[in-house]
Amino acid sequence: MNILLPIETINRELDFKIVLASLLADKKNKIYIGQHDFLMSLLPKMQGGIYIGKNIFHKRAELENGEIYKRLKDNKIDVIYIHEEGAVFPGQEEDWKRIIQEQYSLKYFDKNDLVLQWGDFQKEFDEMRNNSLKMVTTGHPRFDLYKPKWNLLFKEEIDKIKSEFNDFILINGNYLANHGLGEKYLFSNNGGYKVEDINSRMKRVKYYTYNSKQLVSMVELTHELAVKFPELNFVYRPHPSENHEYYKQVFKGVSNIIVKHQGAVTPWILASMAIIHDGCTTALEATLASKPVINYKIELKEEFDIWLPNQMGVRAVTIDQVFKYIDDIREGKLVNNPDSVADVVKNLMFNFENDSYDAFVKEVKIEIAKKELTKQISPSAFYIWKTFFSRKIKFFLYTIFKVSKRKEIEYHKIKFYGFDKRKVEEKFNLVSKIIHKKVEVKIHNPYLIQIENE
Repeated sequence: MNILLPIETINRELDFKIVLASLLADKKNKIYIGQHDFLMSLLPKMQGGIYIGKNIFHKRAELENGEIYKRLKDNKIDVIYIHEEGAVFPGQEEDWKRIIQEQYSLKYFDKNDLVLQWGDFQKEFDEMRNNSLKMVTTGHPRFDLYKPKWNLLFKEEIDKIKSEFNDFILINGNYLANHGLGEKYLFSNNGGYKVEDINSRMKRVKYYTYNSKQLVSMVELTHELAVKFPELNFVYRPHPSENHEYYKQVFKGVSNIIVKHQGAVTPWILASMAIIHDGCTTALEATLASKPVINYKIELKEEFDIWLPNQMGVRAVTIDQVFKYIDDIREGKLVNNPDSVADVVKNLMFNFENDSYDAFVKEVKIEIAKKELTKQISPSAFYIWKTFFSRKIKFFLYTIFKVSKRKEIEYHKIKFYGFDKRKVEEKFNLVSKIIHKKVEVKIHNPYLIQIENE
């Protein structure tokens, strides 16, 4: 069975996909973990299988034409869909429903597909939109990696980070106003800006203004913290979609502020004393890891407030409050217990009450069993090499002859910079120790990993 596990952002998705592939590894399965566009380039030599992910849609629902989905279906590949932001929405309940509708359409899926949900809220709403599809609440397994069961997977990285940075607080950027593609993207149709729709246009302008203030306030806070606590380090981690150079410039020369976006965020959270954020999913991850969380927000506007992450930990609206919380953390007075989250949080996110990997893998295996008798064709190693070589030449020519493409290429390189063979093999070995199962791994190139147990 061909199983395709697409990746858009390495630092967010790779560890989750390595664990998932290891759990699914079987002599009957050929599992491909790959950059999502590269996986699609293998379709001419692939038939039959399952695609697990959200990259079948590249545009918001109203602009989507289902082209990628149709290509998969033409090759008799069914879809198990899970969104990467299935519960992280601004505003209140009605806003959440509107955003789910904008994120993805259910009209393309058929009876052979499966839609997996972060929580019962998303599931119940999607069932109202389309009650003919199979939908199951499993949570998103990548968040389970913060639970004690998987800590061994990150031990070496945690030890290295602690050795280098000692006691540090992790501060996470997540600001649309600092988007990596700049204002040209933010105020374009592709970026969700509808200039002809006055209400939509003004909402984007107001959010951009609000978000810009929050961005600058987080920069100010970080500088103040560096002065107040010179004995601590403050690691500022930009979001993959942000302009990282902005942070390097505004914190340049401050010895205890370090701008880092190296590897997955998981070991950084696990190695930290606490995290500071504003509407970032790292607050969910830190809470599942029982790490203290401070949500710093100088101004609250419910229509723009990213609701779920901002329910985690404690909220501060002044710099002095943050100072006080850090003192409390250092004295052991401020803790963060994932078991104490509210019922509405559990309804949005299955992970807080259940094992998401167990639920997720169970559903995937059911779908695999249904398709075991379908014809499977897989690409040869030569075809994979030829496709990779062609892609390499294409991108090289882009950088020379298409100046307009350079910024976009550099932006996507931050999100997907290629698989590191040594690190990937180490991760698979660690997972094997945790699940007591040997997995055969072949790394074809920086864009593709294949798992095929003999």
